[in-house]
Amino acid sequence: MTSRKMLALMAGLAVLAIASIANAGIVDPANSSATVATTGYMTIAPGGADSFVIPVNHRIDVYVNDSGNNPVEIIASDIWLDDPIINWCAGGVIADSSTFAPDPGHTTFTGTPRGGVFATGNDCGNISIDVIAIGNVIESLDLKANSPDLNGSGQVTVADFGLFAGYFQGNGNCANYNESAGSPNVTVADFGIFAGFFNVSSCP
Repeated sequence: MTSRKMLALMAGLAVLAIASIANAGIVDPANSSATVATTGYMTIAPGGADSFVIPVNHRIDVYVNDSGNNPVEIIASDIWLDDPIINWCAGGVIADSSTFAPDPGHTTFTGTPRGGVFATGNDCGNISIDVIAIGNVIESLDLKANSPDLNGSGQVTVADFGLFAGYFQGNGNCANYNESAGSPNVTVADFGIFAGFFNVSSCP
């Protein structure tokens, strides 16, 4: 190999090394992932409803890596869940822990999600929940949400009852809290769940 080719090769390797160093510790969505133990719906409410944990089993595992597949250390508050039609209680839903040692690059979501949905004009069956790390969408999970707080106000009131009444004895994923099949899917069982959260407005 000529000295000119050798110099070019060395320069190329140096550029790659510099790029690798420059990207170390920066979240790379292509090398990161999030999985949910069980897909489907979770019912959320201002006062708390279903949780991610067993037996509901909606636990989310998140792995954040850089472009070299090295674990990235991130504080818990910089990893969160999001969806445009969900109105989480103040503070949203953040990861259980930071991704530092002894489990670098890994965290979970196992808490109790609290909030409501903007059901008017939206179909809760068409949403998916995004896992976000430092502004990067790591994964869009096949995990959906419904809520007795159907107008996303942060509390379950008469206004939500009016919206629920529009779903009653019909079909509507936003109000099908027990995930029953068939038509109608919003039944007396769902009304019982709705009633249990009526006038609830306690966010943590």
